[in-house]
Amino acid sequence: MSKFRGFPMRFFCKTLSLSLGLILATLSAAALGHHGWSTYTNNEFSLTGVIVEEHFGNPHDRLTLEADGQQWNVVLSTPSRSRRAEFTDDDVQVGDTVTAYGHRHADGDTYEMKTERLKVGEYFYDLYPNRT
Repeated sequence: MSKFRGFPMRFFCKTLSLSLGLILATLSAAALGHHGWSTYTNNEFSLTGVIVEEHFGNPHDRLTLEADGQQWNVVLSTPSRSRRAEFTDDDVQVGDTVTAYGHRHADGDTYEMKTERLKVGEYFYDLYPNRT
């Protein structure tokens, strides 16, 4: 009887386990990086502009605002969090003027902010009520 009997199956199982572990670790790291606030400053920031594009859906609802000649990526919240704040795609449309309150991207050359609260007309949507 050969001492290598069962070797191909053990090798396959170990390789598969290692591959799945690496894939899960990579996805976990990406998810942690995506959902954090670490790429944004700690300073409060507000931006008033006109909506030129809107995106509602995963991973985050998002508006593109035109403000002072620049287009800004205004990251809102996950769709479920937006709905809990009673904010839906019916509440805004291209051409509306809104004010976003939150934190600017840490790279000053990146026109992006993560929004805690959004003012549409006279109504405030508190997307992250536990953040100050």
